[in-house]
Amino acid sequence: MLWAIFPIFAQFFYTSGAYIENYLTDLALPKKRAGALIIGRLPSFFLTMLLLFAIFGRAVFVLPFGTAVGLILAGAINIIGSVYYFKALQTGDAADVNIFGQLSPLISLGLGVLILSESITANQGFGLLIIMVAILIIVLGGTSKKERQSPNLKVAVLTITSAFFSILSDVVYAFFIKGYTADLTLFGQGLFFFEIGSALMVFMIIICFKSWRKAFRTTFFTGKGHAKNSAALIADNITFTAAEFLYKYGLIVVPVVAMMTAIGKVAGLFVSFFFTLFLGRIFPKFIHGKRITHKIMAQYLIAAVLIIVGIVMMN
Repeated sequence: MLWAIFPIFAQFFYTSGAYIENYLTDLALPKKRAGALIIGRLPSFFLTMLLLFAIFGRAVFVLPFGTAVGLILAGAINIIGSVYYFKALQTGDAADVNIFGQLSPLISLGLGVLILSESITANQGFGLLIIMVAILIIVLGGTSKKERQSPNLKVAVLTITSAFFSILSDVVYAFFIKGYTADLTLFGQGLFFFEIGSALMVFMIIICFKSWRKAFRTTFFTGKGHAKNSAALIADNITFTAAEFLYKYGLIVVPVVAMMTAIGKVAGLFVSFFFTLFLGRIFPKFIHGKRITHKIMAQYLIAAVLIIVGIVMMN
């Protein structure tokens, strides 16, 4: 059951960064240039590689050639998912993207079966079903009929596309690394080559998309408010780096990748709930506030009980 700690804490940092990214894609980057934010992830990739080298030394390079190439591919695929994710944030907001992203456990289960030949026990399957019910309670019951709006199909398509590539990246990462002993050195090696793939893909984007280079330079170096935008970008890199360390280690120790995704996504809903309800009034540019009602609190309480039951059954 200890494996559940990793997606929960990772999602706290991922969701924290999502609100910063929502601010940058909404108010800082030029319209239709949200994908340029991926260039700002380069410091995180290099910081992660530097930390891994400082901790593990030359051992981070000691992987078979085929495994290293597979992990580099996983990192490159993840960048494609991130680009679609930023576009979804610019089209909608972090709460909308979080809601549509709840389809991720089903995508993860399908890819896990197809690529990793994973199988789940009856208890694990029932636990996953209980968690999906908890997600539906939160997603579908959060607003009244009067407040509920028609879904933004563009946000939905972008979010689901992002989720597909992100989970494909996770599955490819797990495919190439799960055949070894799940120790810390393996984690360091795997994440190191994953970050190399991510950085290489970003460099390809920098070379190919001149408009994105210009948008990034203007937003963070020369344009109005660039100092504030750069500070937000630094904060985003810190939260993203912490999240990646936790999530990638979790992928090594989790029994089935779909479990990792399910716990992570539902944890993201609770973090988003906290940020939206309690921090929205303090940071309105980052987070759109929402009124707390007894109904919403009851729904989250019921969902929390179901999630605990689901995690215990999946263990």
